[in-house]
Amino acid sequence: MWHAAIPRPGWPCSHAPRVANAARSESPRQILADMVLDGFVRALNGFEAVLAGVAPDRWDAPSPCAGWYAVDVPGHVISDLRAVEAYATGRDETASVPDPGSAAGDDPPGAWRAARADMMAALDPAALARPVPQPWGESISLSGFLERYPMEFLVHTWDLAQATRQSATLDPDLVRDALEPARQFAPMARSFGLIGPACAVAEDADDLTRLLAILGRGNADG
Repeated sequence: MWHAAIPRPGWPCSHAPRVANAARSESPRQILADMVLDGFVRALNGFEAVLAGVAPDRWDAPSPCAGWYAVDVPGHVISDLRAVEAYATGRDETASVPDPGSAAGDDPPGAWRAARADMMAALDPAALARPVPQPWGESISLSGFLERYPMEFLVHTWDLAQATRQSATLDPDLVRDALEPARQFAPMARSFGLIGPACAVAEDADDLTRLLAILGRGNADG
């Protein structure tokens, strides 16, 4: 559709004073990187949980994305991870993938884990400062890009869950925070034909229903 603090090992209780020392030794840029990546990683974790629950006979099921099967959803998102890795390393990654499912291959969970590991290994404070070109001609830092990017993974987590008959409990804080980026993104995406018309929602609709509606999806549960 479109184009987190990193977990740290637990400290032994006997070395509790080292936690404070380690925290003080972190640079402001590293602390900022961890804060930016917190929501991003939580969104990745949510998608991975649903991906791991896909039954083998559901990959060919239709998805809420018009013309896509279930396997196309992780394929598209894996391409997203590879694009982020390219931004982080300064590589030119402008070619589009005509068949979104091709990135998933015969083992979508395995392809996802490999792409995620490669991407996360490339994300450091220097990488987060790199510019990311936007479709409307401007650039933003990779950190600013990733701060808004949970929206992409939240919606595709829902898409994959719907296609594979799973229930997905999306992080309510991430969903709420994704509403404004979705409102900013939707008009441009709609002009490019990337999403359908916005759906009407009731006045008392929950945040997930509102997020999905902005991006052209209806939530029967909301």
